[in-house]
Amino acid sequence: MEIQDLSIRVDEETSVPPKLPTFRQGRVVRHEESDYESDFMATTTHIGTHMDAPYHFDANGRKIGDIPLTETIRPTKRADVRDIAEPNMEITLAEVKDRLPSSLEEEEFLFVHTGWSDEHEGTQTFYEENPYYAEEIAEYVVESGARGLITDAAIDPGDEGYRNHYTLLEADKVIVENVVNCEGLPDEFRTYVIPMRLANGDGAPARVFVVKDE
Repeated sequence: MEIQDLSIRVDEETSVPPKLPTFRQGRVVRHEESDYESDFMATTTHIGTHMDAPYHFDANGRKIGDIPLTETIRPTKRADVRDIAEPNMEITLAEVKDRLPSSLEEEEFLFVHTGWSDEHEGTQTFYEENPYYAEEIAEYVVESGARGLITDAAIDPGDEGYRNHYTLLEADKVIVENVVNCEGLPDEFRTYVIPMRLANGDGAPARVFVVKDE
C-alpha cells in the first residue's frame, strides 16, 4: 500500500492563525526518571492540518465529535490553480471550474490546490499574505451538495472577515485546511480525513492522506 500523507508535522514552530496560541508540548514522565515517557500538549484546535466543524461558526452546528468518518472519507476533485495563485490574490470560481476534471457532485470534496502550504508553512507570511477564495467558491460547494472544501491555504483574507467559513459551516459542510505534500496528486482521488474526535470540538487536528494505489 502506498500512502501520500498530506498532513503537517506539528511542533512549536507550526504556524497558527492570528491571535491563537502556539503549540506547546512537555514531558510529564521522563525516560531518565522511569521506564516510559509520557507527554502533555496545549494547542489550538486549528493547528497545522485540521478540520473545521460546523460549530466553529454556527452555535447550533455539529461538533467535530458528532461527524462520522463516512462523511470525511470522500471522493475528491482537485482544481490545480498553482499557475495563477499569488500572495493576497482572490481566486475566482471561474478559475476553479476551468481546472476541475468535471463538475463537482454530491458528497464529494473540492480541493483547491494553490501550492501555498508547501511553500510557506512555518513562515510568518503563512496567514498574512495567502491567496484566498472568492465567496462564490463556497457557494458552489453548498449548491452542488458537496461534502466540503479542502484547502492548502487559508480560505478567507485575514483582514476581511470569514465569509467563506460562514457560508460553508452554516450549511453543515466541513473545511479541511492546510494540507501539504500535494505534489503528484491526480485530478480525482479519495481523501481520508481523520480528525481527533473531540466531543465538544469546533475543530480538530487531522491526519489527512491519500491511498495512491486504490
